[in-house]
Amino acid sequence: MTEKQKKWVFAAAFGIFIVFCVLTGWLIGVPMVEFANDPERFREWVDASGIWGRVLFVGMVVLQVVVAFIPGEPVELAEGYAFGFWAGSALTMAGFLLGSWLVFALVRKFGVKLVEVFFHKNKIAELRFLQNPRKAKIIAFLLMPIVNRVESLFNRVFFKRK
Repeated sequence: MTEKQKKWVFAAAFGIFIVFCVLTGWLIGVPMVEFANDPERFREWVDASGIWGRVLFVGMVVLQVVVAFIPGEPVELAEGYAFGFWAGSALTMAGFLLGSWLVFALVRKFGVKLVEVFFHKNKIAELRFLQNPRKAKIIAFLLMPIVNRVESLFNRVFFKRK
């Protein structure tokens, strides 16, 4: 494959990933959050589902971690109500660990390749200040409020949250 074809393939894959995240958030995330916002119904579902309720709950947490703009608070509150403190905390941590591992693995495999789709290797090399851990942490610290604000606006629009 030529370099240009590789870029088109990765750009298409990135576009498909973005569409997947938005559709997942809309088609699965919104109903999931609405379901978790009714703790009594959620608890009944967990009790009726047996072990699969716990497995699916961990899957909900993994999905919330991977598709980061799905709000996690309703799911976390529902888990405490449905499973109790200790079991709910353990299941939530299992979901966080699996979801974080999955995100880490995806970024490790595709991260640099996706950046190279949009920027030439020489341009990436010019950003040496990002390779300095102290400067990278400062930039992340400064960008976090912006990211949180964008997520808050997204939640307001799609999940009708205040």
